[in-house]
Amino acid sequence: MIRRIVVALVALLCAVPAVAAPRVLLFHRATGFVHDSIPTAVAALDRLARERGLEPVASDDPAVFDEPMDYAAIVLVSTTTDPKRAESEWFVGPRRDALQRYVEGGGGVVAIHAAADSHYNWPWYAKMIGGRFAQHPPGVPEAEVTRSAERHPAIDTLPDKFRIPDEWYGFRDLSTGLDSLLTFDPQSIGASDVNPKPLAWAHRVGQGRVFYTGLGHRKENWADPRLLAHVGGALDWATGRAKAPAMVVIDEASTRVAEAPPHGQIGSGTAWRITDRVPGRTMEFRRRTLDRGAAIGLHRIDHDEVYQVVAGEGEVTSDGATRRIGAGTTVYLYSGATVGIAQRGTKPLALVVAYPMAAPVR
Repeated sequence: MIRRIVVALVALLCAVPAVAAPRVLLFHRATGFVHDSIPTAVAALDRLARERGLEPVASDDPAVFDEPMDYAAIVLVSTTTDPKRAESEWFVGPRRDALQRYVEGGGGVVAIHAAADSHYNWPWYAKMIGGRFAQHPPGVPEAEVTRSAERHPAIDTLPDKFRIPDEWYGFRDLSTGLDSLLTFDPQSIGASDVNPKPLAWAHRVGQGRVFYTGLGHRKENWADPRLLAHVGGALDWATGRAKAPAMVVIDEASTRVAEAPPHGQIGSGTAWRITDRVPGRTMEFRRRTLDRGAAIGLHRIDHDEVYQVVAGEGEVTSDGATRRIGAGTTVYLYSGATVGIAQRGTKPLALVVAYPMAAPVR
């Protein structure tokens, strides 16, 4: 009897279909300059994906973008086109719409090196990558690379500074709002410029996560543990599988931005965007000052918000009701209300603002 039960349980378990691993597209078409590192890079990326429980799908056939794009992430491996030949571009027609929907709808992209040297006839592509290749000095000299203070899986395990040989791109049309992850020192490769140059970054495009690194030109570098950790962390982030750090400590001085207040840009002020770059966050926490005459204009909120007045005086309005507020006042505002807040008196109105996010930001 027991033997029959065991046999039946084994049969039942064998009949349960295996859960398919999330797929990652390793796309490596190059119709401009063809990097000899591409096969080595694809093999390394294949291993990185499998180590993470992902199913790599390698292809250089643009027809893959004609099919449903059910990928956890798309890796663009030095996918060049010829800037002088529009016919060298493969993101055309419906494929453009498909990629844009995928990214802006929440997809992930990991763009490697010459992916920035591509699709010069499609402005949205440059916006997605974060910039365009402009030029590079000759050779593959060793440069000094510096890691930013950002917390990001693509750099969390890298040293603060390290030296590595590669091909060093300069960029144009860089997007605003990029989270800089790595820079390199141009003087370390013999250039006269004293300013650090962008090398790797991450940003959000719609709901999507896009990472770019200028590293990866040399095939030898794809055996370097630093590059593998860099790109592997980027893959974790782009697929949404990276875990948030146990703790994030923020120096508010590094988050300070002088700007007009949101919702009407009435007057001027200062914002401390304290939590904006915290991975996996579920809430926002900010400081803001409204200079004399400044206001956050009336706007509808879709979450509860809390304003605490630190200094100064003002007026807060919610659904037509207006109340005077001052230092020590806390205002709780409810989801669905139309709210605004204005500075009054002679001193700036200093606030602490907190509210939940609709979903964790990664």
